[in-house]
Amino acid sequence: MSWSRKRVIAACILLCATASCGFQLRGNPVTGIRTLNVSGAGTAGVATDIRRALASGPTRVVPTLKDAEAQLRIIAEERDKQVYTITGTGRVYEFELRLTVSYEMTVPGREVPVIAPTQAVSRRIITYSEAAPIAKEAEEQLLFKDMQMELATRILRQVAIARRDM
Repeated sequence: MSWSRKRVIAACILLCATASCGFQLRGNPVTGIRTLNVSGAGTAGVATDIRRALASGPTRVVPTLKDAEAQLRIIAEERDKQVYTITGTGRVYEFELRLTVSYEMTVPGREVPVIAPTQAVSRRIITYSEAAPIAKEAEEQLLFKDMQMELATRILRQVAIARRDM
């Protein structure tokens, strides 16, 4: 058997193994809602990430509530950083980063929210280095951005589940 034929067979086996394990690319978020108004408190980064995620999918983000089938409102978004671990000499070793987002989803003409005011929390632990404070600050910002995207995805999954109650 030739070397190129062995490669083709190996590629086919790998393809079959990947297909059978349930692996699937992430794709566009499916919420089941045609039009959605996303409003955020202040400079809500999660609201921006939700709008960005929905831009390429079947759900259209509309600027006004009167054009929307539902409204997803980001009530509050809070970033927090606390000391998590201290060394034996009393120096900070780790910080806990926490991003808390409060949100609700309402439907025009309906008194009770489809998603009552809810909080979603994401946490990360980051080590601290006195030798590289600027690099650690940049890492902290990247972790907060990652947490924003995680919470946006989590909220969109909640919206898709709540769509059944509309």
